[in-house]
Amino acid sequence: MSPVKTVIPYKPDNPKSRLSPVFSEDERKQFVELSLENVLTALSAAGMRRIDILCKSPLEPENEKRLRGLCRGETPEPVIFVDERDLNTAINDYLKKSEAPVLIVMADLALITAAEITAMTAPPNRKLSENGRFVRIAPGKDGGTNMMYIGAPTIFEVNYYGESFKKHKEEAKRKNLVCETYDSVLAAADMDEPEDLKDILVRGKGRI
Repeated sequence: MSPVKTVIPYKPDNPKSRLSPVFSEDERKQFVELSLENVLTALSAAGMRRIDILCKSPLEPENEKRLRGLCRGETPEPVIFVDERDLNTAINDYLKKSEAPVLIVMADLALITAAEITAMTAPPNRKLSENGRFVRIAPGKDGGTNMMYIGAPTIFEVNYYGESFKKHKEEAKRKNLVCETYDSVLAAADMDEPEDLKDILVRGKGRI
């Protein structure tokens, strides 16, 4: 297969509104920035060669400079795109233009490590590798989709929000794709609600 491309959807303005009972808007921005930094560090440590950040709005120059400088080793600087459309439209347009397999990683995975990235992008069996007809999904705690590895991105359409894990499994079945589930405590630990923050207190080891 071709080298994997990674895309990270990122909303820099007024992110994580459901955390507003415990964080101000500035604190939520800082929190998501730190989460994204953790994701980039994990991707770089796993040796990913192409990372795209799909931003809902333009980044401040100092933030963009900092993010570009996080990748090390053989991982080039991330490519930053601005797409103001809704998440599903933006990601599906990205997939339609991608010949290489695509790994989608949510920006709020504050506990993700290189080990989870490596497991997500491990080759499927040889037959599936030859035609790319597979999808591997890492679900969130509440039935969402935190990461997704798509072997044939041009024929797959995402449908985020709500119980997207179930919807993505159904999409794989419609497109006759083999669907695998990757279960991981750290990959499932998205930060949507105030009670989710306890995972950081229990398992956090890095910048968060």
